[in-house]
Amino acid sequence: MRIALVQMSIEDGDAPRNLRHAEELTSGAPPADLYMLPELWTTGYAHEAWDRVAEDETLRVCASLQQRSRDLGAWIAGSMITRTPDGSLVNRLWLFGPEGSEPISYDKGHLFGPMGEKKYLVPGARRISRPLGEWTAALSICFDLRFPEMYRRDAVDGADLFLVVAEWPHPRCEVLQTLVRARAVENQAYLALCNRIGLARDGTRFCGGSVIVGPDGRIVVDAGQEEGVYVGEVEHALVTRVRAELPVLDQRMAGLDW
Repeated sequence: MRIALVQMSIEDGDAPRNLRHAEELTSGAPPADLYMLPELWTTGYAHEAWDRVAEDETLRVCASLQQRSRDLGAWIAGSMITRTPDGSLVNRLWLFGPEGSEPISYDKGHLFGPMGEKKYLVPGARRISRPLGEWTAALSICFDLRFPEMYRRDAVDGADLFLVVAEWPHPRCEVLQTLVRARAVENQAYLALCNRIGLARDGTRFCGGSVIVGPDGRIVVDAGQEEGVYVGEVEHALVTRVRAELPVLDQRMAGLDW
């Protein structure tokens, strides 16, 4: 499977502009089976815009991405501010499929207080994974990376591909790379991370570094610090081989590991 990481700058609070920008980037991109957009790619952390965008824009963007998914014949993933039926706001990672079925979604469980998420958002309470061809993909968002138990449970339940979207800022770029590589290696799974790049309206600078890491810890593709679409190929046979050579998941000790 070919995964495209759409490492893009974001105009805070301007969902139509960000949608156009994402379409421009993907229009000129190499073909892929899955395109990943960053966390909160339609708004960034423009808190004052969240209510309006959730009310007026998110569902229209979802419809546009669903059509784009069909046009490309590929999956598209990215998180957006979304309103739930009870009126709450969540940071929801949407995954749209080319066959036109209902999208899959995961609501961010571990909210990041320093960027205001705990003040404005309700945390999700469910882990989400789904088949993507021969893969089982588990969804997560940014700060979730600091909670390894979530990824281990997904791996034990069959996940072999972690899809992570992020708005991870400087100066913690090395921390991000360490966590991403650790989550992949300890669970012997691929991990694809798509992070925001560029400067936010409040002066926060996001570090990019979107990356695909293999189950053996090797880097498949590294986007570095430039905006663009970066494509890498993941091989299911490698997960099978790595897990057979060193069956870590089968050697967990009752009372110690769960």
